[in-house]
Amino acid sequence: MNIEIIVLIIAIAIDAIGEYPNAIHPVVWIGKIIYFFDNKRKRRSKYVEFFEGFFLFIFESSIFILIIYIILNLSYKNLIIYIIIQVFLLKSSFSIGSLIRHVKRCETDDIEKLRKNVSMIVSRDVKNLDKNHLYSAAIESGAENIVDSIVSPLFYFMFFGIYGAFFFRIVNTFDAMIGYRNERYEYFGKFAARMDDIMNFIPARITGLILMIFSPKRVYGNLKKYRKIKLNGMYTIASISAILDVNLEKIGYYRIEGKKDCTPLDVKKTINYILFVSIIWIGIVMAVMLVYGLPWWS
Repeated sequence: MNIEIIVLIIAIAIDAIGEYPNAIHPVVWIGKIIYFFDNKRKRRSKYVEFFEGFFLFIFESSIFILIIYIILNLSYKNLIIYIIIQVFLLKSSFSIGSLIRHVKRCETDDIEKLRKNVSMIVSRDVKNLDKNHLYSAAIESGAENIVDSIVSPLFYFMFFGIYGAFFFRIVNTFDAMIGYRNERYEYFGKFAARMDDIMNFIPARITGLILMIFSPKRVYGNLKKYRKIKLNGMYTIASISAILDVNLEKIGYYRIEGKKDCTPLDVKKTINYILFVSIIWIGIVMAVMLVYGLPWWS
């Protein structure tokens, strides 16, 4: 068994226990740096804002990757420390347990708790949403984050090791914080948003194929009908809608038709599919690394 498989197994075990404290979580520090520069910048022309966002991304990603490179090279001769550092970094790049816990909180029938819990996992305004749309938002978020939180980071780990997984997490954090199409971030966050689209392109389609296992005909029909609404997101959102046969709607943006509105039971079922996809994908990743080593082309 190679080192990377050991690292992955330990990282998954830690993920099942919980997340790192914010004080030591690398992604939290990535976010703090983004927030610091975002908070200090002044509004300028769209071209200047685009290059500010571009250079912030290049600067921060370069610094973090360089630090990882130095630490791993210094610890390479001590196998235990080398594995511990890789486990620490890999675990910070993906999150199965946290995604499941956040979605599970949305199973509640109490609308105020539901609204509060949904607001923690979606960027849309939930103040005036009814229960059906709140459950829909939770299911959509859970489905879309299968790619962001699980499939993509492990996809890049499989190909490029810890550097690939962590670089993806940097890209995704930038997109989550500044990749919005609004007045403040339209140009400042454009590079990060496009990078996130590019890096999720293949993993989103892989996830759609995995989800097709559970209802081939309905998933294929939904993907054919709805996949162009969002470049990557619909490959999971439309697939989950097909499997559950429910309506999923982001008011003013899209509506995916099913036979019924969403219920807490559908939220619970979504969690099960998150688990199923995770297990299947982790098995594929381990099999590839076992057969080809890591990186696969070495």
